[in-house]
Amino acid sequence: MWTTQTEDAIMGQASNPFSLEDWMGINIKQLEDLTELVRGELTELKRKVIVALITVDVHARDIVEELK
Repeated sequence: MWTTQTEDAIMGQASNPFSLEDWMGINIKQLEDLTELVRGELTELKRKVIVALITVDVHARDIVEELK
């Protein structure tokens, strides 16, 4: 999903020069949402899953930032 949306943002720069910046904002919002979740009451398994998602999303955010 991330790859498709990143590709769409890259290809969309012709019509919207800020498409990568917009996509970066969405990535940051998703990270904020996951951070909020991990701070709450979770089972050990749910916490591990969310921490793994955060790790992957931070890497994805960094890639989008480099592309931007």
